[in-house]
Amino acid sequence: MMNRFRKWLYKPKRSDPQLLAQFYYADEELNQVAAELDSLDGRKEPQRCTLLVSQFRSCQDNVLNIINQIMDECIPQDRASRDFCVKFPEEIRHDNLAGQLWFGAECLAAGSIIMNRELESMAMRPLAKELTRSLEDVRSTLRDQALRDLNTYTEKMREALRHFDILFAEFELSYVSAMVPVKSPREYYVQQDVIVLFCETVERALDFGYLTQDMIDDYEPALMFTIPRLAIVWAQPQLAGIEATAAQEAAQECPFL
Repeated sequence: MMNRFRKWLYKPKRSDPQLLAQFYYADEELNQVAAELDSLDGRKEPQRCTLLVSQFRSCQDNVLNIINQIMDECIPQDRASRDFCVKFPEEIRHDNLAGQLWFGAECLAAGSIIMNRELESMAMRPLAKELTRSLEDVRSTLRDQALRDLNTYTEKMREALRHFDILFAEFELSYVSAMVPVKSPREYYVQQDVIVLFCETVERALDFGYLTQDMIDDYEPALMFTIPRLAIVWAQPQLAGIEATAAQEAAQECPFL
């Protein structure tokens, strides 16, 4: 009764732009959709169920987006490192990845097997359970603070957010690595070396007049085959594993040399 009274008395205005107020209403909407999903018989109303699941995941995206904004403002120096994201395939890096991870964590915590990957799912389940518990703690703490003071970030909030951020980053790496091929650190560093080599090769070829800027701007087809060969020939003495005969063949095929 007391909680309902405090909610009625101190509930922030829907138009309030402060992050805690935005979170409060985003979380309310998520809870409403979740409650409707729980009460729905998906076999009798499959279309309605599909629509609600889509709405539910959209609400999750919105809640996580606001939580991330709060963390950027509340614990900017304590955010968990996400340098590993550069190893993800391009198609994985999209705005609603966080919501998919939350949904995946809940499914794993409930005992589901993700995409027929039984061993990976079993290995991730303890982390998924810990993550979902941490997220519930964060949501509860933020809701409580939204009904107290929208301008204050308490130490309890900060600690809950730090713990959640670490767990979420750990789960993100584990989950994505289990779902799609993720480059190893060595593969990623080799890719970076090749990018640098190609860039230096193009710059050197431009200096020597072997190609023109227009050819690069127009994506000249012959150039796309030539740049790797130029790179091999130029860097052949420094590159391990490239035989001299292969470099000579590349040089003979290169139209600019």
